[in-house]
Amino acid sequence: MQTKRKNDLLEASLDRAAAVLGDVTEPVMAKYYARHPEAKISFQEHGLGNNVKLEAEMVESVVYCLMNWYDRPEEIRIMFGSTVPHHKHALNVSSEWFAGLIDAAITVISGTVPETSKEELVIWAEIRTGFQTLVKEAQND
Repeated sequence: MQTKRKNDLLEASLDRAAAVLGDVTEPVMAKYYARHPEAKISFQEHGLGNNVKLEAEMVESVVYCLMNWYDRPEEIRIMFGSTVPHHKHALNVSSEWFAGLIDAAITVISGTVPETSKEELVIWAEIRTGFQTLVKEAQND
């Protein structure tokens, strides 16, 4: 599948998710905390009394990376190359938690894709695998 087609499908998915869910922050964080309940304490500590703002910023960053996965892969790779180790060493945020937030966003957004939209589901599976690989590579650097 060509990059243009993938981007069109990705944009359709993101538009649909926005139409169905509105701001995805709350459902993404609910999914994330359900899978990683201990991460909520970290958000509260690092949010310095405003964890809702930190949650929104983190989800916004994840969505930005998802949106640009096909157009700016090197930018995303560079970003992760520094962000994953920084979160691990400076903020004591494990790569598992880091990957978990991305996975929660993908799960929530792709959950709005109809089962009949096979191509969209394929790109979300591809994106999920790509981000899992990227986080693993970044933690090993």
